[in-house]
Amino acid sequence: MQTRRQFLRTSAMVGAGAMLLRNRAWAFSQSPTGLKKWITPLNGLGPTGIPVATPNTTQFPGSDWYKLVGGPYKQQVHPNLPATTFYGYSDDRVGAPQRYLGGLIVAQRNRPVRITMRNNLPTPHILPVDKSSFFPDATANDNMMAVHMHGALAPWISDGGPFSWYTPGGTYGPDKNFPPDMQAVGITPPGSYSYYYPNNQQARLLWYHDHAHDLTRLNAYAGLATGLILRDNFENALIAARIIPGGAYEVPLVLQDKGFNADGSLFYPHIYEGPPTGQDLASMTYANLGTLTGRWDGATGVGVLPIPDPSCVPEAFFDTIIINGAVYPYLPVEQRRYRFRLLNGSQARFYNLQLVKDDGTAGGVTLAPLGTLLDPNLNPVLTPKNQPGPSMMQIGTEGGFLTKPVVLSNAPITYDAVTGNPVTYSLVIAPGERADVIIDFSAMPVGTKLILYNDAPGPFPGGDIRNDYYEGCPDLSVIGGSKPTAAGYGPNTRTMMQFQVKARVGAADPYNFAQTLALLNSALPGSGFVPLSPVAPNSPANFPIRQLTLNEDFDGFGRLTQRMGTMVATGLDTTVTPNVPTYGRNYADVATEIVKAGDTEIWEIYNTTADTHPIHFHLVDVQVLGRATFTTVGIPPADSQFRPPDANESAFKETVRMNPGEVIRVIMKFTLPVAPFTIPLSTRTGVAGHEYVYHCHILEHEEHDMMRPLIVTP
Repeated sequence: MQTRRQFLRTSAMVGAGAMLLRNRAWAFSQSPTGLKKWITPLNGLGPTGIPVATPNTTQFPGSDWYKLVGGPYKQQVHPNLPATTFYGYSDDRVGAPQRYLGGLIVAQRNRPVRITMRNNLPTPHILPVDKSSFFPDATANDNMMAVHMHGALAPWISDGGPFSWYTPGGTYGPDKNFPPDMQAVGITPPGSYSYYYPNNQQARLLWYHDHAHDLTRLNAYAGLATGLILRDNFENALIAARIIPGGAYEVPLVLQDKGFNADGSLFYPHIYEGPPTGQDLASMTYANLGTLTGRWDGATGVGVLPIPDPSCVPEAFFDTIIINGAVYPYLPVEQRRYRFRLLNGSQARFYNLQLVKDDGTAGGVTLAPLGTLLDPNLNPVLTPKNQPGPSMMQIGTEGGFLTKPVVLSNAPITYDAVTGNPVTYSLVIAPGERADVIIDFSAMPVGTKLILYNDAPGPFPGGDIRNDYYEGCPDLSVIGGSKPTAAGYGPNTRTMMQFQVKARVGAADPYNFAQTLALLNSALPGSGFVPLSPVAPNSPANFPIRQLTLNEDFDGFGRLTQRMGTMVATGLDTTVTPNVPTYGRNYADVATEIVKAGDTEIWEIYNTTADTHPIHFHLVDVQVLGRATFTTVGIPPADSQFRPPDANESAFKETVRMNPGEVIRVIMKFTLPVAPFTIPLSTRTGVAGHEYVYHCHILEHEEHDMMRPLIVTP
């Protein structure tokens, strides 16, 4: 039987037969079942919630300097769960609060931020570390860290690339390079690293997280991640005029899925669960669960090495939702507008967010099949019977404000019967993506309860029923899923948090939802967005086009690995039949994406894999031009077949969803940041230039090995 992976690579197009997902899994459901929903308050900003970092404003005149430390701490994230040991950031001073998402920074455009981060990570790591030959840096140092300011226009020496890692003992990776005025030991002690961020970008939500080579997936999952809110005069004016909410009515929501052991410790999978020898890949339906217990493809044969334990895994989906460091939280909201700054900080899980009214049942949501619609694995599409809640108005992405606001319906995901890709949805947000939304609760009666609901499958978009946790689900424990979820408790990845409407305090907002929409339709074109391509969104225009591929292969241990590549084959994949060319390249392979500073290029990226990949570009904001289903890799469909980007992708982005069987066109200009010092060139790759990367932001994909160098030459 031909596997889904083989079908995609040999036919180079997606069909209904290709959507039979890869093999399934042993238990990823580890969290205790007594985690009751809606009894934990959402953490806001402040010392008892999310600590905001405090800068030194005098050491470097004109800059805010933050002295931070990354290390372990304990925090209880649910009353029925013992305290969990996390890694996290905090102010580097005695008595500074250590809390989930600590070290959050609020910055102003054109006022640089400097960070000196001290590494205080322990060894051994709190999570299982793959120390096989594929992960040499983790083998040598399992307490490395590297800070990447995700979304920043930063000098490459401050980008926090994978090889800029460092240890508490003062060992540094090959890309060690500090800003010249921060090299003194008094500023950057051994075991620390210093960074410079010009902040000459439009207002946006950035986030900084670990990016150490071989350990990114583990360090970020353990908690080394938080936000940076960048303001500018345009945004400040909108807040001052009360066109958009501010102050207490601007709330960050960092969405993640986690797994917990009974003692409160973090669970992370470390056994590669491949198929039994000779077992075909097949779909798994509720009607016929079968006996499939593997999760991923696996290669066998001459030259394949025994899989290590601990082992990396191709992706990790967990059973418990945690938002701002609270499990299944609730948030009281007044009868007025709120602005929510959403960030998907999960490893691999996508979300399709909707608001529904709590129906008063123990779990708050009652699911039913959506007519006769089926998902790509031929299971019924389940959707809440609840009344819909208020609509969301999206006003920005990770690249800043949109050119106009977009009203999102509370729509479930439905799928194209041929490609298996989603055709209707509400707010889809992939790992690494951000969404800036306004919700108006003013028309909701006091006492109304609303649930933030998600129905995105994992993996996206094909899905595996064992990664979908909800009340009333079948008993999947015999095949590696969970037992049925009790109403009102976890595990649950569909009902994420609850909003509880209370009476408004003080005067009403000056504008209702419709008035806000009209005002922003007029105001947002003034945010400063200038399109990179003045032509129709589905046209390649007169810019050079670079063609690239997204690929799945096997590594030397027979494990599924995701890789990026060009149109030049790197050899034959001998682990499948028939043998077909593979285009995938490893991160450490010779750099192929070498561009010149100031140039503008269109990248045409062909996804030959079974997953949607959120590709994150360091350095550049990109503009999505269009997507189309392709027949042959490297031969684009006619321009007329490219559909334009979604309305909420209409401005800049730096993390872009790329669907199976589709080619996407994105345009970008390679503008280097300006710094008050000479930025040295990197020669690590053999090319003298400014060394960045681009990669999939499914962290398990990024690390094994869906990441490539991006070298910008002067």
